[in-house]
Amino acid sequence: MPKTNLVLAGLTFALLSLSSGQQVTAQADASPSDALVIEEAQTSLIQNVFIATPVSGVVSAVEVQEGDRVQADTSLVTLENDLAEKELVSARAGLDAARLESDNDVNLRFAQRTLQVREHEMKQSRLANETYAGAVSDFELEEIRLKVDQAALAIEQARHDLMIAAAAAVEKQAAVSIAQTRLDQHSVASRVEGTVAEVDVQPGQWVEAGAKLVRVISLDPLRVEGFIDGRKHGPQLIGRNVRFTPAGASEDESLTGRISFVSRELHPVTGQVRLWATVDNPDGRVGSGTPGRLVVE
Repeated sequence: MPKTNLVLAGLTFALLSLSSGQQVTAQADASPSDALVIEEAQTSLIQNVFIATPVSGVVSAVEVQEGDRVQADTSLVTLENDLAEKELVSARAGLDAARLESDNDVNLRFAQRTLQVREHEMKQSRLANETYAGAVSDFELEEIRLKVDQAALAIEQARHDLMIAAAAAVEKQAAVSIAQTRLDQHSVASRVEGTVAEVDVQPGQWVEAGAKLVRVISLDPLRVEGFIDGRKHGPQLIGRNVRFTPAGASEDESLTGRISFVSRELHPVTGQVRLWATVDNPDGRVGSGTPGRLVVE
């Protein structure tokens, strides 16, 4: 019996030790974590821009093709601009003429000189009357005084004409700016940096103002979309770090970013809401529409 009891005691201790070990392991595996995992997330474009023409015209050249990298202000499509160039030449000629007119002060200088002569004439007439009474009649003095007034008014008119000429020059300068803008609009440029995804025009084609010519996209940054339980999570997630791992990729190939949007519209049946994260994709290795796993840390 003692030997049997000893064997039973050994078995009991072994079982207890094994059970204790399994309980520790289970507790380690079940360590609490506030990470939120979205298994069915997908990337989408943040920047997807259609470049349109601001004016109507005939396409003279298409300067890009699908796959080209473009910078902001890169010329994409050129429209025939002969008429716009002539309008600019005409506007500049009008500006030159207006500037010559505004700089022409001949009339002002002539009026000023005339006033000096008339005032001198008036002074001499008065001196003559002081020396010899009645040498210049009152009627003649009135005529001279009138001529003095006319000369003074001529100065005012000359200055007024110069102001009008200066205003006309400003107007012509505005006309030149408008003509230059119209000419520039015949060169349709990208407003953003990215990759040409679609070219929807050909040389010789007529396009109306507002027609979409080229689509430019950017893969950096990307948006990652997914759904979460809106009854448990909400806008408090905004700003939290995320890690997106494309399907079939390793953790080392994950993209990182932050939650940028959590919808407040719950699905009436599932209670889910849409969540967006913005992640960096500097080398563009992950494309739009890529499925994967999103972890909200």
